[in-house]
Amino acid sequence: MSMQDGLVMEDRTAALRNASEILVVEDSLTQAKRLERLLKEHGYGVRIARNGFQGLAFAREKKPTVVITDVMMPEMDGYELCRRIKGDETLRDVPVVLLTSLSDPRDVIRGLQCGADNFLTKPYEDAHLLRRLHHILVNLELRREGHAQMTVEVFFAGQHHRLTADRIQIIDLLLSTFEAAVLQSTQLQKLNGDYRHALEEIKQAQANFRTLMETTGDAVLVVDAQGTVRYVNPAAELLFDVRAEELTGTPFLFPLEEEGKREINITSPNGDILVGDMRVVNSSWDGEVVRLVTIRDITEMVLLRERLKEEAITDPLTGLYNRRGFLMLGEERLALADRLGFSVVCLFADLDGFKAVNDTFGHEEGDRVLRETADVLRRTFRAADVLGRIGGDEFAVLLVQDGPEGIGAVMARLRHTLEQANVRNENPSVRLSLSLGVSMRLPETPCTLSELMDEADQSMYKEKIAKRKLRSET
Repeated sequence: MSMQDGLVMEDRTAALRNASEILVVEDSLTQAKRLERLLKEHGYGVRIARNGFQGLAFAREKKPTVVITDVMMPEMDGYELCRRIKGDETLRDVPVVLLTSLSDPRDVIRGLQCGADNFLTKPYEDAHLLRRLHHILVNLELRREGHAQMTVEVFFAGQHHRLTADRIQIIDLLLSTFEAAVLQSTQLQKLNGDYRHALEEIKQAQANFRTLMETTGDAVLVVDAQGTVRYVNPAAELLFDVRAEELTGTPFLFPLEEEGKREINITSPNGDILVGDMRVVNSSWDGEVVRLVTIRDITEMVLLRERLKEEAITDPLTGLYNRRGFLMLGEERLALADRLGFSVVCLFADLDGFKAVNDTFGHEEGDRVLRETADVLRRTFRAADVLGRIGGDEFAVLLVQDGPEGIGAVMARLRHTLEQANVRNENPSVRLSLSLGVSMRLPETPCTLSELMDEADQSMYKEKIAKRKLRSET
């Protein structure tokens, strides 16, 4: 065909489109609007009917060029609509295109029986619909020439069918059916190729997952709904110091009530205690809902954290609690005493003549005196008592009276321990001497820790003043 013939054909096709009105019968508003937009964008006139009865009324009101109707509609389906159109003398030459899923080959027989001219298989591509519509319009004149109908009998799906249709209708219907089959075959081939590609991607993802699980430093375990371990990676074998076969199929050692993270203690076969940061999330494994558990060994980090915490509340020179640590532990002791109904004693101690020690013998000797004083307090009081250096040469003790021993006995023991220290003193010129103050918090007269410490401090200050007065008189 020459270029001029091609231009003439294009002009003719455009003229056919502009002169055409397509009646779309579709009960789905979304599908109807989509089809209306597509056809109007390509120059067709369009009228929409929402059901078979309305479509038949519209066709009788104004004869359409082509009817495109969905098969599955309530009240009057597409086959019945087509049958009534072909039974109407004024409408019988209007081509009818059935929109169907073609899920059953018997749909072709039903299409021939009702007089349909074409099938369009759902879901369809826009280009396919436009090509089919163009084919119908180009052959419209041949259809209207009124070819003689023929009657044939066929045996299909266990039944005899008597079909009356003209040859063009049969050819078009069979061609559209064949085209639909070809398109479905093409789509299946594409899907098959996509399926193979997806399988390759899945295999690659599995290989990547296996590599990740085998090389990660975190222990990874899969635990099913019954709490049984289903998978263990090499890092988990190292963390628990057992082989994967020994863990797989056994109950998981820790409760997994909910998702989240927490620290756990792991006891190794040789008795070492490890600390793990355990994180739990819901996941899927072989189609089952499971718990994906990851555990990271944070033993060194926890030890460092505890050491930093200890350093934050500990006096580095004496090893006693510093003021912050004393206040923090003191509040805990008061809460304990309240729960048990015990009394609490606070003791304040201040070194006598400490400034003279520093001025005369230097700060190294002053530091030794502070350490020796702290050691006296440790030898005097219990491990459960709170001992602190709360100032330069000031010390404090907080003890819960949970036994018969009175404060007088405790003070006597402190003075005895202090004398023993002076006997062993490396520098006879420096004697340890403490001014002491005591306060008591009874269950029936509660007070705050700050008030208890202030009272003990004032009591200690009174003793220090009395000592100075005694020395001045002598």
